Amino acid sequence: MNTVLNIVPRTSGGKKLARKLRHDGFVPGIIYGADSIPISVSVGAKELSQLCYHSAFFNHIIQAKIGDKVEKILPRIIDFHPVTDEPIHVDFQRVTSDSKIKVSISVEFINEEKSPGMKKGGLLNIVVHQLECFCLASNIPEKIVIDLSGKDIGEGFELSGISFPDGVVPAHAERDAIIATIVGARTTTESTEQFAQEETSVSAVA
Repeated sequence: MNTVLNIVPRTSGGKKLARKLRHDGFVPGIIYGADSIPISVSVGAKELSQLCYHSAFFNHIIQAKIGDKVEKILPRIIDFHPVTDEPIHVDFQRVTSDSKIKVSISVEFINEEKSPGMKKGGLLNIVVHQLECFCLASNIPEKIVIDLSGKDIGEGFELSGISFPDGVVPAHAERDAIIATIVGARTTTESTEQFAQEETSVSAVA
């Protein structure tokens, strides 16, 4: 995503104006950060919709054209309409190449065919799908890659054992969380059946 987004500053706010903006094909928003005054803005709904459903939307810097200025911004929060699922408000953070930011990065597992456990019919039980990390705005990785090579049933991956790209640090390094484990298919089935039985018992008691 190498994106340029046309953004229009606005001098007033309120629900009435926000409704009018949406009616006219715009999404109200705000840009804040970098020790500058927050500004209210509007973004073309069609432009924003083309971007916001992309899996990497929140992890990519956007070049914002605001009048004759260009600023680097990072999407932070986007609100969607509960019925139409269309974006209705968006928050952006100003960043520079030296800005240290916190982002959620997707975890990807590779080399399943090189895992003895997977060859035996084991299943990869993913506990954490995204990791919160600190990094420079100029160095946001698209994903954290975990190699399954050599891993057998019963083995897992803890946060402390993951190799992060240079300059990328886990936000909660003190929590040595389990990211994933390779479990036997029978174990998984038994756990599911046990969970179902427990749910049935609880329902019966209730």
